[in-house]
Amino acid sequence: MPKPLNPKCQLCSKLPTSKAKVLHGTQGDGCWNPKVCHNRRSFYRRRTQNENNGTEIDAIAVKPPATYFAVLYLYKEPGDKPLHALGAELWLGQKPVCRLEPIHCFGLTAGKIRAYTDQVLQAFAKQYDVSLYQYKDMFEITSSYCPVRPCPLHPQS
Repeated sequence: MPKPLNPKCQLCSKLPTSKAKVLHGTQGDGCWNPKVCHNRRSFYRRRTQNENNGTEIDAIAVKPPATYFAVLYLYKEPGDKPLHALGAELWLGQKPVCRLEPIHCFGLTAGKIRAYTDQVLQAFAKQYDVSLYQYKDMFEITSSYCPVRPCPLHPQS
C-alpha cells in the first residue's frame, strides 16, 4: 500500500522555493531537508498537474451571500503561552472591509483583553450599522509573524 500524501508537502510545493525555505527552514518550523525537499516538491507539483489534466469537470459560479462577520487574530506561541499581540478584521462576504491594526498585549490582563476585543466588536458594529455578538473565528499565528513595530521580537538593526 502506498504511503499517504503529506498535506503539508502538497501546500509547500505550490510555494516558490525561496518562500518554502523561509517557512520550513531554520527560521520557520525546521522541516526543510535539502536532500529530499526539491524532489518531493517536484513530485507533488507533477502529481497535481497530472490529476488536473486527466479529468475535466464543469464548474459553476454562485455568488456567496454577503454577510458581515468579524475575525480575531491572536499572535502567540502554541500551547499555554501568553498572548503577544492581537488584531481583528471585519469581513463582508468574501472581502475584508475594516481592519483593527494589531497591538501588543504586554501587561494586559485576560479581563482587559476581553474588554478590548468586545470594544472592537462594538466599534465594527457601530461603524457599519450591523449586529455583531461574537467573533466568527479566531486564528492563532506564531508571534514571530507579529506585524507591530517596534517589537521586542524584531529589534531594530
